[in-house]
Amino acid sequence: MKTILGIVTFLMCLSGGSLYSQQFKLLQGKLAHENLSLSGIHVVNTSRANAVISDANGFFEISVQVGERLQFSGIQFKFKELIVSQSVFDSEIITVYLEAFVNELDEVVVKPHDLSGNLSSDIASANIPRPLNFYDVGIPGFKGQREERIPSIQEMALSLALVQVDVEALYKYVSGYYRKLKLKRKQDQEFKTMLKIIEFYGLYFFAENYNLEPEQVYDFILGCNENTTLILLFNQNRHQEVVQTFSDYIKIYTQTDVPD
Repeated sequence: MKTILGIVTFLMCLSGGSLYSQQFKLLQGKLAHENLSLSGIHVVNTSRANAVISDANGFFEISVQVGERLQFSGIQFKFKELIVSQSVFDSEIITVYLEAFVNELDEVVVKPHDLSGNLSSDIASANIPRPLNFYDVGIPGFKGQREERIPSIQEMALSLALVQVDVEALYKYVSGYYRKLKLKRKQDQEFKTMLKIIEFYGLYFFAENYNLEPEQVYDFILGCNENTTLILLFNQNRHQEVVQTFSDYIKIYTQTDVPD
């Protein structure tokens, strides 16, 4: 009986320890090409669904672990993949060479048109029919100004690195969120850091290790930050301790009913 218990205990420690032994790193990289602009290239860690875009000079930073897969894509470049090997992980900075994408047409046919070169007059004489609208066929429809759509925090966290985030929309959402939970203020820097934490580890990480749905992740990080030194550990790149903090807090989180 003692032997069986010992084996079970060993297996539990082994499975639990694998999470804490994971090594995370903010990998720095430089994209390279002789002629084309390297700004705005998408760099996606498909293993954890986190992503960034390169700056004007082709530099990027993204969270990685050994064995994860990075994808690089841009309109002017061929799709490229990179597996994060141990040597890549240990590098201070990596250089990724991209290949230009050339879209060749089989045939181009040029037909004569009576165009004057004046865009306004050419459009007016093009006899393009006006699109059919709902009021043309007697169907009621909304003609006023639509209300502004405020994106969810999950949408903003997922697209944080790929699109320019509307800062005003972020603040509107946060203020509403705090009123909803009857909490007071969060400093701007703390809020940005919590989004960075979600971006760094990726939604897949929280789903895989803590069984959290995407809409639960921000609430989990918020509660974890209020009850631990999460942001301090993250800012000091103490990622093993961050993961341990997640694992400790998930026990509290799953037993706490968050009001609607």
